[in-house]
Amino acid sequence: MNRQNKIIFLIGRDNWQKDDSLNHVLINYLKKTRYKIKWEDPAGSILYKFRNFENNHLKWLPDYIKNINLRAIQTFYGICHWNYFNYLSDRRNSSVELRIKKLKKSILHLGTGNEIVILSRSAGGRFSSRIADELNIKHIICLSYPFKHPDEDAEPDRYLHLMNLQTPMLIIQGENDEYGGLEVKDNYILSPNIELFFVDTNHDFKINNHDWERVLSKIDETINDRDDNRS
Repeated sequence: MNRQNKIIFLIGRDNWQKDDSLNHVLINYLKKTRYKIKWEDPAGSILYKFRNFENNHLKWLPDYIKNINLRAIQTFYGICHWNYFNYLSDRRNSSVELRIKKLKKSILHLGTGNEIVILSRSAGGRFSSRIADELNIKHIICLSYPFKHPDEDAEPDRYLHLMNLQTPMLIIQGENDEYGGLEVKDNYILSPNIELFFVDTNHDFKINNHDWERVLSKIDETINDRDDNRS
């Protein structure tokens, strides 16, 4: 399929503010692929461009000022797009089922004529893997799948559906991830369509440059293998 018809759909974790540096690396990589990039967060593109400007021209700013700037950009975007405040409220307060319902609506809005690859983080992978088969998603890539909350009992809703997942899925997991590390390969029954790829990190996914090269190479291989299979 022509690259112009492929969309990389970015779905973040619940606490997406903690992933600022991670998102910067991923999006800089995706910009080089020339695929269309869409965000679950309606303000995602503007926030990225602003962060990119800060990183290139205002490196001296302390983190707390950068966080204030982030809130200011969100507020300004919300004033211009009132539904954005509803989106932020839903992310904080919605049930799992409502989040999944809204995510499904967002994906359908992208159009059935496009080839959609989901690049997700943590809870984003949990929610997207619940609906991928019915939406004919081409591939899911998840950084740090949340198999089990470290402070709660096992929740089968997090992982049972992964046994029968038909959509190809790459899970890039930290070896010491508190939501499931190296032990996940033995503790969970996963569909043969799911590939596990481990790196030396925890759930916050802070990794060195060498491991970033491995991760980006694996993402690139996954995306482009799909292209090759359809050429």
